[in-house]
Amino acid sequence: MEVQSGRLVTVETLVRWQHVNDGVVYPDQFISVAEEHGLIDALTESVLDRALHQCRRWDDDEGLKVQVAVNVSMDNLGMLRFPDMVMEKVAAAGIPVSRLTLEVTESRLMNDRISSLEILIRLRLKQVGLSIDDFGTGHSSLVQLRDVPFDELKLDRSFVHGACDDQSLRAFFSANVAMAKQLDMRVVAEGVEDADDWAFLRTSGCTLAQGYFIGRPMRPEALPGWLDCWKVRFAALGRDGDAQPGAQS
Repeated sequence: MEVQSGRLVTVETLVRWQHVNDGVVYPDQFISVAEEHGLIDALTESVLDRALHQCRRWDDDEGLKVQVAVNVSMDNLGMLRFPDMVMEKVAAAGIPVSRLTLEVTESRLMNDRISSLEILIRLRLKQVGLSIDDFGTGHSSLVQLRDVPFDELKLDRSFVHGACDDQSLRAFFSANVAMAKQLDMRVVAEGVEDADDWAFLRTSGCTLAQGYFIGRPMRPEALPGWLDCWKVRFAALGRDGDAQPGAQS
């Protein structure tokens, strides 16, 4: 969400497994299993395909032009045909490639940076957006920004939530926002959990925000109705700064 205007910019795609007996199974419980058993490429292709077609449906049915972000595994970035597959999915959905961002988690990237660099460069040359996720949690963050053509930095929630009351967090936050701007990258503050976090961001110079204070995970068909509620909330935030989040989930 754009902090100053309240405009919806990007929707992040989340994968959940609706198990018949166990209910909702979260990705930290099955992504590593998919990687271990050689299923992660098929899973990523399925998620990417559904996300891109949903993006097109929002455009056609609601006139809602948003970008869509999809997380990718380091195993995906070892597949030589991955950039071509991405472009095939984009073309099949009939949306501009500029509407797609692929997110790579920083800590995972450090484990296998060299082999994935060529794939990331090829994706960027094709105008696919690249985001470094959970920035600040890896061991060589500046090396990532120097060598990999990211155009978005997602600052990890551990440096965002509570920064309004913590001088050390504020210093880290401000330094990374300033660095990203010098590198011509847009910055997303993750983990905006409450009104204090939101109020801090309004004066921080950060452009974009993401977190439960803005919106909780929801099914695609719930987005238009949630967006109508958000516009009302944002107007209230402008007046008193302490409106509470809605109950969308």
